[in-house]
Amino acid sequence: MAQPLLPVVQALMNPMTSTVLAVTDLTSASYKLVGFATMVAGPPHGEVILVSTYGGRGIESRFRREGQLLERQRQWCADRGVRCRAELYEDGVWQEFVVQSARRSQADLILVGVQLLIGNGEFSPGEMRELAQNAPCPVSVVRLPSLSVF
Repeated sequence: MAQPLLPVVQALMNPMTSTVLAVTDLTSASYKLVGFATMVAGPPHGEVILVSTYGGRGIESRFRREGQLLERQRQWCADRGVRCRAELYEDGVWQEFVVQSARRSQADLILVGVQLLIGNGEFSPGEMRELAQNAPCPVSVVRLPSLSVF
């Protein structure tokens, strides 16, 4: 049974250091997710880890482009006074990358952003279930605005 997010957020927003892992698709809408992760982690002691994947045709150019986009999000987060690092993985089983990163970083919370009106590239319920079952910490889905808003 899903737990309400508010108690999780309140527990994380204490003076202790909290680490929030945010799964970003590097779209403009995902800045809302990064902003929420930054707020939850909280300056000056919190940390945000941005995780994204790349792949497909033109893999080298996509790696370069997506690496630049991920660096921009990392810098945006850092500009708000929260330590932030980014991890970019080649396409594969994304939830395994997220779980590995969360364990390595001792994350307190994993945030996954979804855009409800977009069909392509969304996470399947099975993928989300697998992530939630294997994650070493709570997982929360954050609804993002549609890209047409930006």
